Amino acid sequence: MINLIDEALRNLLSKKTYSKDKVRVDLDPPTKDWASRRTGPVLNLFLNDVREDTTQRSASLVDVRDETGMVIGRRPLERTFMFTYALSAWTSRPEDDHELLGAAMMALLRYTNLPAELCTGPLADLARSGRPAALKVGGLLYSDRLATDLWTSIGGEYRPILAVSVSTTMPVGTTQEVGPPQTVPPKFFFTDTVSQSTELIRGPDPLERELEPGEVRRLRKRQRLEREEVDS
Repeated sequence: MINLIDEALRNLLSKKTYSKDKVRVDLDPPTKDWASRRTGPVLNLFLNDVREDTTQRSASLVDVRDETGMVIGRRPLERTFMFTYALSAWTSRPEDDHELLGAAMMALLRYTNLPAELCTGPLADLARSGRPAALKVGGLLYSDRLATDLWTSIGGEYRPILAVSVSTTMPVGTTQEVGPPQTVPPKFFFTDTVSQSTELIRGPDPLERELEPGEVRRLRKRQRLEREEVDS
């Protein structure tokens, strides 16, 4: 999934920063060696943090159904992960750096989600199902110092950084199979502790046909049984 997010962001920045010209976008760490090898203007999109958004976590399970709609298993709900990139612009002059970074920022701010037409694979499937990856621009890199410490840690030349975060759901866990489908009506016995009489409540027959519109079916039957009859 990470490589799909990389590619979607690269496509967005490359094609949308300027309306007529494509922009080169690199994912390499912006080290001194990388900077010495680059040629021409380039946007550096460096993935620097991956973490789960625990505020979105749920302990609930979701049903897994077959082609007939029958529940065949249950699995944990998907979790939301955040991928944060440090975006910087590299040209020959600070003025051009700022112009390129500003153009990239304006292009990103047009979107609240990664555009579906720029996504592929499972990322595109999520977008088509109404759950596109969320796009946030200009937040913190999880620390007030990280923006400057980043350059120290990779030994690179300082550049202004624009934080770009993408949040999307990720499948977790494995599907646990459920028991076989019910084929007989459920029965529930309730015993009066004073009279010792037992009441039998029958549930609906799972094999009965579906009701037609406006048709009514009694869903359960009550029957008084003697204690000894139940035990037998």
